[in-house]
Amino acid sequence: MTHRTLGLTSTLLATSLLATPSAQAAEGVGTFDQRCYSDVPLAQDAPANINQLPVEVNADSAEATQDGKAIYRGDVQIFQGIRTLSSKYTELNQVTRDVTAEGNVFYQDGQVTLRSNDALHSNLDTRETRLDKAEYQLHSSPARGKAEHINLNEQKRQLELETAQFTTCPPGQEMWWLKASSVKVDQNEVFGEAWNASLWLYDVPVFYVPYMTFPVKDERKSGLLYPTFGFSSSDGMELRTPYYWNIAPNYDMTLTPRYIENRGTMLQNEFRYMPTEEQKGKLYTEYMGEDRRAKASDANIDSRWLVNLNHQSRLNDDSLRIKADATRVREKDYNYFNDLSPPVSSGVDNQLMQSLTGGVYQEQWNFSGEVRDYQILLPDALEPHQMLPRINYNAYHTGNWYETSLSSELTRFTHASESRKAYTGDRLHLEPELTIPLAKALGYSLESQFKLMYTHYQQEVPSDLDSYYQQQGFGNLSSTVNRTLPSARVKGGLVFDRIGDWNQQLYTQTLEPEFQYHYVPYQNQDNIGLFDTTNMLPDYYSLFSDRRYAGLDRISDANNVSMGLTSRVFDDQSVERVRVTVGQAYSLTKPRVTLLPNQADSSNSRSLLTFEGDVHPSDPWFLKARMLYNTEESQMSLGSSAVEYRQDQFMAQLNYRYVREGNVVVTAPYEQTDMSQLGGLTAIPINQKWQAIAAYYYDLQQSLNIDRLIGLRYDSCCWSLDLVLEQENKPDNVTLTASPETRVGLQFQMKGLGSVGSGTNYTLDTQLLPYTRPFNLND
Repeated sequence: MTHRTLGLTSTLLATSLLATPSAQAAEGVGTFDQRCYSDVPLAQDAPANINQLPVEVNADSAEATQDGKAIYRGDVQIFQGIRTLSSKYTELNQVTRDVTAEGNVFYQDGQVTLRSNDALHSNLDTRETRLDKAEYQLHSSPARGKAEHINLNEQKRQLELETAQFTTCPPGQEMWWLKASSVKVDQNEVFGEAWNASLWLYDVPVFYVPYMTFPVKDERKSGLLYPTFGFSSSDGMELRTPYYWNIAPNYDMTLTPRYIENRGTMLQNEFRYMPTEEQKGKLYTEYMGEDRRAKASDANIDSRWLVNLNHQSRLNDDSLRIKADATRVREKDYNYFNDLSPPVSSGVDNQLMQSLTGGVYQEQWNFSGEVRDYQILLPDALEPHQMLPRINYNAYHTGNWYETSLSSELTRFTHASESRKAYTGDRLHLEPELTIPLAKALGYSLESQFKLMYTHYQQEVPSDLDSYYQQQGFGNLSSTVNRTLPSARVKGGLVFDRIGDWNQQLYTQTLEPEFQYHYVPYQNQDNIGLFDTTNMLPDYYSLFSDRRYAGLDRISDANNVSMGLTSRVFDDQSVERVRVTVGQAYSLTKPRVTLLPNQADSSNSRSLLTFEGDVHPSDPWFLKARMLYNTEESQMSLGSSAVEYRQDQFMAQLNYRYVREGNVVVTAPYEQTDMSQLGGLTAIPINQKWQAIAAYYYDLQQSLNIDRLIGLRYDSCCWSLDLVLEQENKPDNVTLTASPETRVGLQFQMKGLGSVGSGTNYTLDTQLLPYTRPFNLND
């Protein structure tokens, strides 16, 4: 029998509000495996006009009584759009507007499913609904639970649950429950409330809090975060208890007391701010009043601290930009990063930079300034010169048949060291440039470029110049130097392609030769100090640069020809499968300019032969190789290679790198030797729930283990456990040695609720070496 009525529309609407507060629990759906969704309904959005849709009622029997009641018995089913309410008995009092549903009460909409073996009571006028002994299941999420009573007031947008439970575990596999005597959610507020909340693992209570709040809307709240802990062989146990302070919607702070068993107590503070959309930044600080372990080895180290600032401002439609990037620790605290592993990057190893830049950027010109300083975390290393300040002006213009530009720089170089005197000076550099494209079309290009490089120096050399600079030949620097050098080069390239057939599959192969001739006359520059100049890292692309050194203090003479060849292979889907490059530069006249005044002239008329190759022969395989080969001495200077296999969740990689002695620029008095290191990494899915990872790096030259890591993960629908063990050679910047360090990480996560644990993370990135994917052409 079918009956139609509009009387239950408000009841269905009121009950559907149950899905509103629970929707927040579904935000973490991405953390759940698809295997958890086999019995979970998919979420559906209700149409905007669902409350105006007609209500259809099906029942085995229906009757109307004289006192104004409509009674439905048997298999009662009520539909309104995607909403469904069913029961064994449903009664509507037309006078009091009360609705009662009893026996196998079932409600479902696009967001939640409710079941009750007891009763549902509602009033269409007050829009208050009560559901007894109910179970709920969120759609598209494993989140579900129970409640002895559910009370809902649609007008006040309030929801109350009595004797409530919550979990994300599948039925019959309840490893954990979160229970509370009372839960209240007010949709007009940002946060809900729970009283007498406790966490249960199986049938054992492990955590209790008399009162707690939780987010109902997508907003943040001040309060304690989950504590984390770890262990290392040198520091012992470690505990962090972070507190989050939601100062304002665009300001927040996280205060983290950190206890390290063998060192002491530290306070970590992260302050984030965004006063406007155009300005944002982060200030991070750490402070430890006394480090017992560090003080035992060095009495001068008492308190330890770190400051890290990152700020960006983009104003006036992005034409005005200001940026601050600074990291600093206490003076002479050389092992801060090795000992305390702060969550900030040091940039270059053992070198902290403090920089403030600002400028105006237009389409055809820009003007900027920067002040920069460095802190070197090595006791015997000389600190670089400070730039206080550097001012740049650059302009560009494109004509019908030419392009012009002007690069200019004015820099004041100072030096902060009082004990080791260094030379200082001012540098003015002007560099107008003219580029004339001689030919440019699909498949070929040829252009010429001309520069005039003028540099003026005003240098100050102290009478007590440090002996290091004296030994390097900087004792006879001129107070005033003017250097003017022209530069000319011609650069061109061709692109050939052909279509081939391999194993009945079409492919496209390219052949791309390129060449460059570059000329700069010789000028003696031994009377100029080195302020910010060093050797360029040799690779394929440096062959076609017009600079031999990085920086302006040395402009090398040049009379050379560079030749290179690139070949690519694309499959029939235009995916690049192979890229191989090889190149070398030939000096028609050997260069005479050297980096150091007392350095011997180069005897090589040919640069290192460069080779780089990336190959992706099939979807599971990735290969990469790089080599720098000295053709005049018939020996390899630098090389690296990696091969990786990926199939579903399985991964295995073998890598190797080699550097010959003297081919690495070292900023400390390390004894240089050949570096020959072999590495292996793997990720293994043991079964649907168990996974394992491992990483191993070994130095063949020194017969030494560099870093070893092994990890195990158990991952079920509602909880996961990570265990990671790592042993590294922890460096000491004072003694320039390394000692074994063992770290243990343990992390337990209750999905949909949070996680407890820290230490070494479950990742293939080790403390010393990150995981690098060998092939990256199409990413």
